[in-house]
Amino acid sequence: MASLFALFRRGLSAFKPLASREFATGSSCLIRMHAIPAPKQIDRWTEKRNMFGIYDNIGILGGFRAHPKDLIVAPVWLKGWRGNELQRCIRKKKMVGDRMFTEDQHNLNKRIKFLYRRFNHYGKHR
Repeated sequence: MASLFALFRRGLSAFKPLASREFATGSSCLIRMHAIPAPKQIDRWTEKRNMFGIYDNIGILGGFRAHPKDLIVAPVWLKGWRGNELQRCIRKKKMVGDRMFTEDQHNLNKRIKFLYRRFNHYGKHR
């Protein structure tokens, strides 16, 4: 009976999956690194990297006289202001609408009308 049990045990070990046998025996994995990869060459002086944090120390170095939003070159209706596209268009119309060319003002009014309909028909509050 014992010899039959030993034979049965050996027979089952022959049918084990190959992956579990490799893991148990400590054989090497399929992915091999032949050498340490060379470090990537990174350009530290790209436009994005060298301008990062440019306005961080304005308050410290400038005696808190200038706010970073005052140093930004942008249209008047956009400086230091946040909002969605409809609010931006309405703000632009209020601030410079009377000085706009006819066609530009017409296109702005069309955009406001479209966005107004869109925000009222579809949106978070619906």
